[in-house]
Amino acid sequence: MTGVIGPEPGRLFSIFQELLRIDSEPGKEGELRDYVKGFCSGIGLVTCEDLAGEVTGGESGNLVIRVPSGAPSTEPPIILNAHMDTVAPGEGVVPVEEDDRFTSAGDTVLGADDKAGVAAILAAVECIMGAGMRHRALEVLFTVQEEPGLIGAKNLDRSLLEGRWGLVLDGSGGVGGIVVEAPSRDRVKFTVRGRSAHAGVEPEKGTNAIACAAEAIAGLSLGRLDERTTANIGIINGGRACNIVPDLVVVEGELRSLSEEQLEEERRVMVDRFRRVAAQRGCEVEVQVERSFSRFKIDTSSVPVTTLCGAMEECGLEPWFDRTGGGSDANVFNSEGLEMVTLNVGLANAHSKEEFILKDDLLNVSRILVRLALMDAPLEGEGR
Repeated sequence: MTGVIGPEPGRLFSIFQELLRIDSEPGKEGELRDYVKGFCSGIGLVTCEDLAGEVTGGESGNLVIRVPSGAPSTEPPIILNAHMDTVAPGEGVVPVEEDDRFTSAGDTVLGADDKAGVAAILAAVECIMGAGMRHRALEVLFTVQEEPGLIGAKNLDRSLLEGRWGLVLDGSGGVGGIVVEAPSRDRVKFTVRGRSAHAGVEPEKGTNAIACAAEAIAGLSLGRLDERTTANIGIINGGRACNIVPDLVVVEGELRSLSEEQLEEERRVMVDRFRRVAAQRGCEVEVQVERSFSRFKIDTSSVPVTTLCGAMEECGLEPWFDRTGGGSDANVFNSEGLEMVTLNVGLANAHSKEEFILKDDLLNVSRILVRLALMDAPLEGEGR
């Protein structure tokens, strides 16, 4: 390890807690946008905002902050990405600082997903700008509405970016993990129509849509189907009263897989099952399939991966490769020609009130970013 440099821990933790206290559920990132703009202005950087907010009806668009290189360079900037929104319940977060970690007071999520990423980036950029050392150019990209379906990334004004590769700071699990493979996801929606009737007087005249859907679901394989593929039924809505044979039920679910062929096969099985049961029970079924995001797999010998591994090793961390069943902005960016790897930032129990993050993990992530920016130049006091 030739040297570890990064933000002062107390400063990083202060930024993180300030971010946590700002409400930013999806579509309501306006106050957090203002914080980021003020922070960047304070260190001499200009923030550009695209029109994603206007397109989606949200308070804020995506933010792009350019950090110029500390010396003449023809290298393209490295993109650093995190998302500004949090899942619900995420309003009125009260962060609790314990000896080795941050948690919430228990009534909300903590919001480390993904304000840990935002804090690590802001603190790293502030450190780089204040150190006066040679460094690579950076492009900071903070997206909106990631949690409901990568909406901000899908509506990003790509003309604002010059970089070709970078990092998405949004991975759960231990720091050192580099996500190089993530799945495709299809949302499926089944609208089952039967015939209503009085449940006590003449049920024979009815065709129970809920019973039809229940039989279809009972015949499905759900959960982890194999090491690459998962399936889930997550939402069922139907019925009007206990004394009415239900004539309508809507069932929603998803399929994910690291293999497009496997995803296609499991989708066919699910759809065929609903159609077959509906026909047997005298119901009609309407099927809708929507691609949420597409898979990516990055070569471990690629420039982003090898450069990131080098930065981790310089910080005394051992990199390891991971694949995930979750989606992130990286899915969108990779499908559009950018090469983006997802960096684990130490998130634990994300999307729950038990969410927490270790202080050392947060600090190490920010140190990795600083070292990444300095990879082309020696640290002060080092020989060339």
